[in-house]
Amino acid sequence: MHKRRLQVAVLSMTLVALLSACGQAKPPAQTQAPQNSTEAQHPAQGSQAQTSPPADENKQMTIKAYYGDEQGENLVEKQVPISFKQENDKYKAALEALANSPDPKLAPLFKGFTIRSVALKDKLLTVDVSMSPESRLGSGGEALLLQALKKTIFQFSEIDSFDLLLDGQAVESLMGHMDLPHPFHKSTP
Repeated sequence: MHKRRLQVAVLSMTLVALLSACGQAKPPAQTQAPQNSTEAQHPAQGSQAQTSPPADENKQMTIKAYYGDEQGENLVEKQVPISFKQENDKYKAALEALANSPDPKLAPLFKGFTIRSVALKDKLLTVDVSMSPESRLGSGGEALLLQALKKTIFQFSEIDSFDLLLDGQAVESLMGHMDLPHPFHKSTP
């Protein structure tokens, strides 16, 4: 009975996600940067011209992100691209990727969360979030969300532990079903 309720909840959440995505504009397609015009006009000077990207240009990388399956019982790993300006922004971008599933059959477990801050210090990533009512899941969904967060965050080798705060507070449980350690530690093989 509990399993059936979880399945219905995940399917309902997926349907809401699909309906809310209707009519949203697609992100602009990536275009190749034009060649340096100085280099094209003056080959001798072009070799001395700086060819590194401007400081305000976004960096790109592909990460592993995790979503709930159609039954709401397992995590599904997907390779997704993220974009960020500064190196420390990649952690927030990785977490934001969990809020939007690249596949309509997969449930975005982090949907409805707002990331208030993300800070890395001494290999500890501190993530402060707020939750909307739509982000509340049952016990199985909460367990999957915590697994998705751990797997996504710990893929970065520079992070050994992370602390998840709710509205700036170290709470005992995110949704009332699972204990929330402060902090989570990377598992040793």
